[in-house]
Amino acid sequence: MPDNHIILLPKADYYQWVAASRAYVLKFQLNVTPDVDSAGRFNYPGQLITYVVGSDAERDTGKYLSEKYPLAKLDMLAAASPAALAPLLAARIASGDRLGAADAPLRLVWPTDYNVVTQPFGVNEVIYRRFGLPGHEGIDIRAPMNANIYACADGTISRVNDGSGNHAYGIHVRINHRDGYQTIYAHLTQALVTVGQVVVAGERIGLGDSTGNSSGSHLHLTLKKAGATAAGLTAYPNDIIDPAPFLVAPVAGATKPAQAAKFDWPLNRCLVGLHSRADGPVQPPDLEVIKAARIEAVKFLSSAQPADVDQVRALRPDAFFMVRMFAGFNNRIVTPADFCSWMEYELKPFYERGVRYFEVHNEPNLQIEGWGYTWQDGRQFAAWFIDVIRRLRMLYPAAKFGYPGLSPGHTIPGQRLELALFLDQSDEAARAADWVGCHCYWQDEAGLRQPSGGLGYEDYRRRFPDKLLFVTEFSNTSPTVDAQTKGTQYVEFYRRLRVAPGVGAAFAFVASASANFPHEVWRAEDGRATAVPALVGKRGF
Repeated sequence: MPDNHIILLPKADYYQWVAASRAYVLKFQLNVTPDVDSAGRFNYPGQLITYVVGSDAERDTGKYLSEKYPLAKLDMLAAASPAALAPLLAARIASGDRLGAADAPLRLVWPTDYNVVTQPFGVNEVIYRRFGLPGHEGIDIRAPMNANIYACADGTISRVNDGSGNHAYGIHVRINHRDGYQTIYAHLTQALVTVGQVVVAGERIGLGDSTGNSSGSHLHLTLKKAGATAAGLTAYPNDIIDPAPFLVAPVAGATKPAQAAKFDWPLNRCLVGLHSRADGPVQPPDLEVIKAARIEAVKFLSSAQPADVDQVRALRPDAFFMVRMFAGFNNRIVTPADFCSWMEYELKPFYERGVRYFEVHNEPNLQIEGWGYTWQDGRQFAAWFIDVIRRLRMLYPAAKFGYPGLSPGHTIPGQRLELALFLDQSDEAARAADWVGCHCYWQDEAGLRQPSGGLGYEDYRRRFPDKLLFVTEFSNTSPTVDAQTKGTQYVEFYRRLRVAPGVGAAFAFVASASANFPHEVWRAEDGRATAVPALVGKRGF
């Protein structure tokens, strides 16, 4: 089934509603539920939710979903009974239009190649109130620097701002559409159209960037409807309305032919990986863990013994290796020249042994890893990272340098900058890298299946559809979950990723450690293995 479209049906007389929607569900291969939170959590935040409003009690369903699951894309159907729903869905089947957008007052096609909303309409009221707005006056959609920006609908270019005049939208384009609608495409690096030009839906009109009042590359899309404010149709000034009901999100997996990703990964599957010993050289019990778990890929720190590669290779000749560059950043400034001078001699023996994949640093959105000292935000990290890989590529031309995994979660003052913000700001670094790393951590069964936990890599895939990904660290970090349960979860995680397109390997954290990480190690310091290696070794793939 398409993994991002679900239909939410009324609970009362549920199976009658199911019968009425059966042909539609089979035609478009939808998932079905009567529970609003199940729909909200389903593959959040990339899902489409078609929901049916059948009674007054269900009138607030859309509001509830918008508030609790703001990044979900909604499609509302008003039908008082199953009998009333059937013809509405039949019309969609006949037209081949799963969302019925062809009959909407205005149909807006997705304006970028990235199906990621980074800030919905109406949120952050406190921030926007000072500008005389009830909340965010548009939708922010992922668009890296120089990404293609497309017209959402047929129309005529009414204005092209070249960035002069200190406009909050920076370089932007406005298009007038039928019936008094207008779309605005803000924060561009370049407009590719002129005033008076007629464009069609899907036509390229500009290139994305972060000009104007913006903290990171993205597209800000605003929709206006002439007379909407005066008629009381919106609480916003200047006839601004919510674009979400008009936008047709791409179906999961859909992409323009020219944009189809071709990942530089000849194995065409995600390898079962493990982070080696956290400190010091690999020890014999670590090799036993690797053997018992049938590990296919091993990650080392650059401070490890290069001979460890030889030991693992003797055990498994076809093993894949990755090295993460390790250096101390806490409370000091580390220049690209400093970092490269340290890494030059640490990487050389690994490179000479055939290791080609190197992760540049680790969790740079943490203060102990450089945030607040070597860089103040993601943009400064991007400049640092690009300088580092420029220097290292001259020394190791065949190496593949990766953007490092970030610490997941929200901003904690003095400790961490929010992952999403840092990732937005450092987008240029991720695109300059040969591959992108991410970290996935969780503490319970539900977290394994949450976008903030075990599904964290899915946001990276949506952000970087053409980049090879590696899950460079993952684990259940809970001190109260037993090793048997963790091992079962790890097998599920590995299995899910095995067939995920463009993911090279997933490295569990960690084989062993002399101190710290007592609830994550796969074997104790006395050499005894936990239940995890045996469970992973018994996997059926």
